[in-house]
Amino acid sequence: MVFILALLFPVFGFAQNYSSATLYDLKSNRQKTLFTLNIDLAAQADGVQTQTEFRDAEGKVVVSEKGLIKGAEVLSYEIDRKQTDEKGRFQVRDGRIYFEYEGPGGKKKSADEKLSGFVLSTPNFNAFVEKSWGDLAAGKPLDVRFAVWDRLETVGFTLQKVGEKDVAGVKWMELRMKPTSFIIAAIVDPIHLWYSQADKKLQVMKGRVAPKIQKDGKWKDLDAEIVYTYDQKSVSK
Repeated sequence: MVFILALLFPVFGFAQNYSSATLYDLKSNRQKTLFTLNIDLAAQADGVQTQTEFRDAEGKVVVSEKGLIKGAEVLSYEIDRKQTDEKGRFQVRDGRIYFEYEGPGGKKKSADEKLSGFVLSTPNFNAFVEKSWGDLAAGKPLDVRFAVWDRLETVGFTLQKVGEKDVAGVKWMELRMKPTSFIIAAIVDPIHLWYSQADKKLQVMKGRVAPKIQKDGKWKDLDAEIVYTYDQKSVSK
């Protein structure tokens, strides 16, 4: 089973939401657009429901995701990667996380594990960063477990501040998310994220993303640069 983090990092926290993003070829200096991303939010009685869609240059949906978060915690997540005819989901309940995977041809697998540490996924990533902002800004490394849908397990990562820079007069904080396992680190490069310190919003991410790209007739994992665009929509506390 191919390892993929499916990291798109939408800002699904409260009062810091965006409506779209653009995925660029990592080496193109933002000259080559690969995919676009759209996001919808809906307040639910038990939390905030998230819905995302990646589209290719022709406007076709290639990956869709749905999640449910409560505060900084993720309760459930679903992904449909139409490119490879794969689907995955997980639920967090009663101190465990339950995974399900469906591959091409309808082949299904499942697994579960006991929760150990804080579980991160696409929907709750930025809510966790906001919650942990003080520790991260102070340079404290935070160990987390990222739920990897196609591996049917959580994987350890360390999230830590690695720098700062000024962009058009606004100070950004750079975070790095690095696998704790040497095996995983050998196949997935660290992910880098830049947040505006003024409003704690994610501005840019460079690293592994959910869509794949076709090369030599095969679907390959993709590292890309994602640039986020914000609107005025928000979900109140």
